[in-house]
Amino acid sequence: MKAALLTASMIAGIAVCAWAIDTEQAPSIHMPWKEAGLTEKQAAAHLLNRFAFGPRPGEVDAVVKMGLERWMERQLAAGLPDGKVEEDLRRLPALRMSTADIVKTYPPPGLVLYQAKEAGVLPEDMKRGDMKKDAGKDREALRAKIVKFAMEQGYRPQKELLGQLMTQKLVRAVESENQLTEVMTDFWFNHFNVSLTDNKARTYLLPYERDAIRPQALGRFRGILEATAKSPAMLVYLDNARSSATEEAPKTFEGRRRLGGQRGRREAMGMADDDSVRRLRPRGVNENYARELMELHTLGVDGGYSQKDVVEVARAFTGWSILPPGKTRERTEKRLARAEKAGGLGFQNEGEFLFRADQHDAGEKTVLGTRLPAGRGIEDGEAVLGLLAGHRATARHIAAKLAVRFVSDDPPPSLVDRLTEVYLETGGDVRQLLTEIAQSSEFWSRDAVGAKVKSPFELAASALRATGGDVGDPREILKWISRMGQPLYGYQAPNGFPDRAAAWVNTGSLLNRMNFGLQLAADRVRGIDLDLTALNGGREPESREEALRVYAALLMPGRDLASTLKLLTPMVADPNLAKKVDQAAPKTGDPEMGMAMAGRSIQVRDLLDDDDEPPAPVDRKPPTPLEQVVGVILGSPEFQRR
Repeated sequence: MKAALLTASMIAGIAVCAWAIDTEQAPSIHMPWKEAGLTEKQAAAHLLNRFAFGPRPGEVDAVVKMGLERWMERQLAAGLPDGKVEEDLRRLPALRMSTADIVKTYPPPGLVLYQAKEAGVLPEDMKRGDMKKDAGKDREALRAKIVKFAMEQGYRPQKELLGQLMTQKLVRAVESENQLTEVMTDFWFNHFNVSLTDNKARTYLLPYERDAIRPQALGRFRGILEATAKSPAMLVYLDNARSSATEEAPKTFEGRRRLGGQRGRREAMGMADDDSVRRLRPRGVNENYARELMELHTLGVDGGYSQKDVVEVARAFTGWSILPPGKTRERTEKRLARAEKAGGLGFQNEGEFLFRADQHDAGEKTVLGTRLPAGRGIEDGEAVLGLLAGHRATARHIAAKLAVRFVSDDPPPSLVDRLTEVYLETGGDVRQLLTEIAQSSEFWSRDAVGAKVKSPFELAASALRATGGDVGDPREILKWISRMGQPLYGYQAPNGFPDRAAAWVNTGSLLNRMNFGLQLAADRVRGIDLDLTALNGGREPESREEALRVYAALLMPGRDLASTLKLLTPMVADPNLAKKVDQAAPKTGDPEMGMAMAGRSIQVRDLLDDDDEPPAPVDRKPPTPLEQVVGVILGSPEFQRR
C-alpha cells in the first residue's frame, strides 16, 4: 500500500485551526527575515530546515499562512498532539518499561554467560572469547544452550532493545509535530554522549534518552546537567559508578553512623560491602567523569580549570553510583531500607541512581576557588553541578555550540556574545536561548541560509519528511544511516557526533549519499513506502526536464534552484547513473568516522540483523525516469544543506 500523504491544503488547514486556538495572544517573537531580504516562503523553509528536520509536503506554505512567529512559539511550547507518533511507537514495548525492568529483561551478554555457568549450563572454565574460537557444531551447540537458558530466564537480546531505541528516534524525527523537541533531544544527546559501544552502558541507553534527555531538552541547563549526572548510562559510561574515596579518606557513612547512635550502628551493619558485581566494584577515585564534565559538558576545553580542579571534582562525585544489577540488587535494596530506618545514614536512592555514603570522600574540597566544607555527602556533587552550570565559561561554551548547530559552522562572535549574556541572565533557559537565535539577524543572514550540511541522520529524516515517506520497517534505512557514516548511538568518544561539515563531506560519503537518494526513490530501501506521484497531485510529468523542475520545487521549497537545475539536468538524463553510483559508492561507512568508532566491541549491523530472516533479493532493475529524478534531487548538494 502506498503511503498516505498530507496535501498542502490539509496541512495548511490543520495549521490554521491550531493557530485559531491561540489568537488572543500576539506573538512575542520578532523574526527579522524581511530585513535580511528573504521572502516569507524562503524564511519559512529556513526555519523548518533548522528548527525541524526539514519541511513535509505543503508545510512551508502552511507555516507562511500560520505565521513564522506563531510556528516558533508553538514549537517552544512543545505541546502539540502527537497521535501518529504515539500510535507507531506502541509496537515498541521497551519504551513503556521501567529502567529496572529493562535491565532485568535485556541483560548484557557477559552477565548471561556468567549466570549460565553458575547454573551449570556452560563449563565453569569457559571464557567469553571461547564462543568465537569454537568452530562449527560445537559453537552452535553452545549457542543453542545459551539461547535456551536466556529464554527460560525471560531474557531478550540487547539488539532488540537497541533496535527499538533507534526506531523511536527515527519515527519521532520524521513524524513528530513537536520537531524542535526532537532536534534538541538529538543535540543534547550528542553533547552528553553515551555510546552503545560500551557494554556496561548499552542497557541504559533507552531510559537515558527517554528520562534524562528528552524531558529536559527545552528546560534549563542545570536540570539536564543533573539528570545526566545521575543517569546510570552516564555513571557507567564514564566509570563514576565505581569511583570511591581512598581508604584513608573520611567517609560520609562513618560520620552519619556515629550521629545515628546505637541504632544507626546496628542498622548500618553490612551496608559498606553490598556491591559484589565485579564490574561496579569501587576502585578508588576515578577522574573520567570529572574531566569530561568540565571539558565537554560545561566549561569547555579552555574553561580555566586545572588538573587540581579535576581531582577535586572527582572527589566530590565519589559514591555517585547505581543500584547493582542481578541478584545483588535485592540485597542492596533491603539494606537501603534498613538505613532509611536509621535516618538514611547519608545514602540516597532515586530510581536506579544510588548515592553510596560509604564510598564518598567527606573531606574538604576546593573547586574553582570555591570551598566545599567537610562532612557532607551528595551535596558536594550537587554543589559542583550548580557551580559549573552558573559559570560564565559554561554559558559561552553552550552558547557557541547552539550557534554552531542553528546558524553556521563558524558563527559570528557577536551572536555568541549575546547568547552568553542570555544564558547568564536566564539561568541557562534553553527556550530563551533558542528564541534569541530565532530573533537574531545572524540566523536570518543570507550567508547562514543553507550554510549547514546535514548529518546522515538528518539527511535520512529530511528525505522521508520531504517525500512523505512512511516508515513501516526501519531496519534497512537505519543501516543506510550507518553506511553513510553515522551509526546511531554508536559514536565511541564522549564528545558525540560532530556538527560541522568537515566531518561529513568527502568523496566516499557524498557518493553514498547520492546512492541513498537513488535507492530510496527507486523503492529499494525495504520497509519504506513512498508515493512519488502523490507529491504532484497524482500527475506524472511529461519529461525528465519537467519532472526535475517540478520535483525540485516540491522537495526543496523556498530555495533559488537555478544553479541546481543546471547542475542536475545531465544527471537525470543519464540512463546508467544509478548503476554507476551504486558501483562507485563505498559499501561500508565513512572511513574517517570509522576511526572514531575504532575499538568498538559491537557492530551496529549485528544489532539490527534478524538471524532468522534471510536477506531479501536486491531489485536491480533500472529506476523509472521519475524515480531517477527524485533520487538525483535527494542526493544533490543542495538537498544536503539545511
